Amino acid sequence: MTNPYGSQYPGQDDENQQWPYGQSGQPAQPGPSDPYGQPFQQSAYAFDGYAPAPAGGPQPQAQEVQWGTFDIGDVFSKAWKGFSATWVAWVVSALVFFAVLTISLAVLMVPLMGAMVAASESSTAVATGIFGTVGVLGFIGMLVAMVVTFIWTLNCYRNALAVVRGEEISFASFFKVQGLGKPVLVYIIVGILVGIGMIALYVPGLVIAYLLVFAVPASFHIANLGVGEALKASCKAVSSNWVPTILLLLAVFALNFIGSFTIVGMLVTTPLTYLLYAYAFQTIIRGPIAPRV
Repeated sequence: MTNPYGSQYPGQDDENQQWPYGQSGQPAQPGPSDPYGQPFQQSAYAFDGYAPAPAGGPQPQAQEVQWGTFDIGDVFSKAWKGFSATWVAWVVSALVFFAVLTISLAVLMVPLMGAMVAASESSTAVATGIFGTVGVLGFIGMLVAMVVTFIWTLNCYRNALAVVRGEEISFASFFKVQGLGKPVLVYIIVGILVGIGMIALYVPGLVIAYLLVFAVPASFHIANLGVGEALKASCKAVSSNWVPTILLLLAVFALNFIGSFTIVGMLVTTPLTYLLYAYAFQTIIRGPIAPRV
């Protein structure tokens, strides 16, 4: 009768036995495929093989990205902690941004109101001259507003990534121009595509906005990414996170709806929006995330 344990005596060598222990009765070292061979301390994403990157590590390149999923509750918690630690820079830069927009609007509206008053008093010559001034000043005002909006908005995406990585941000970092070339193109292309979709019965615009929600973050989060690759990266991120992305957009909509009632509310909800996108996408691509208490 064959002994199911190999040799008749456990101490004897048996080339056919499969002991769970190595030589001399010592526990065998776990192999690469051993499910118990990993350290005890594992991340929250250990179930899908994700090990968090070092907090100060570089952003992954396109070929290095490990696409995964995110949890909206975890992302919101991290976004709030990130905002709490950096709120001064966010609030001050937002106040300056809104002030510039207000001044740009005033440059257009004040001469326009003067022209309307002059026209009502039948002063045709004066009204014509003022309307001409309105045209020039209005163009300058809109140009300034557009440029400042591009710079501030794109730097919000960039600074949100910096917060995720645990880096310091300041008021000046919201008005940097260097490094915004590709993100500007991505931002414009997404706007054009969404606009065309909105014209085409509105629903296609919503679908495009949904699929490209991470396009601008991708241009910052993934190193050396081209414009077209940023669009594809967003679609890939959304395709593996259909439901979480919908929940994220609903949370952003709710935040902006609540914040729109007061200026103070907008100073909180606007930064949170960018931080939610940043933490969500950084989690999806398994990039480095600095822990915050």
